[in-house]
Amino acid sequence: MGQPAFKVASETEAQEMRDSLAEEAARREREANLRSSPRVGMQAAISGSSEDSFFVGFSENLSEGGLFIATFCPPAVGERVDLSVDLEGAPALLVQGIVRWHRLSEFGEPTGCGVQFVNLHPDQEDILGGALDAAEQTPLFYDL
Repeated sequence: MGQPAFKVASETEAQEMRDSLAEEAARREREANLRSSPRVGMQAAISGSSEDSFFVGFSENLSEGGLFIATFCPPAVGERVDLSVDLEGAPALLVQGIVRWHRLSEFGEPTGCGVQFVNLHPDQEDILGGALDAAEQTPLFYDL
């Protein structure tokens, strides 16, 4: 019958593969952290589409240059996306971006993607700037 079409990895090989994937994800996240504008922790509902997919998720952080979208179905790295970002107290922000990196789980499964904004119109920049300013001024803890 010949050799099987696949090889079953030993536990050691599987752990080495997980470690390698985790290192790659950490490297990509470090590279993504080299940005020109600071990130603000902000959750916003996101819906998006690319040439061949539709996805939904939520933002974990946002900056003037882009955002991170937590989603189990991110588009491919390098793919152009159209996004609708539902910001609290503001109209939905409709933007275009490029997927720059994926965050992977310890098992190598995608858990989200970093998107860099492209072609922002001044009106979009104003909406985004207002939402970022408001989020930076919102305290995380309140006195009781």
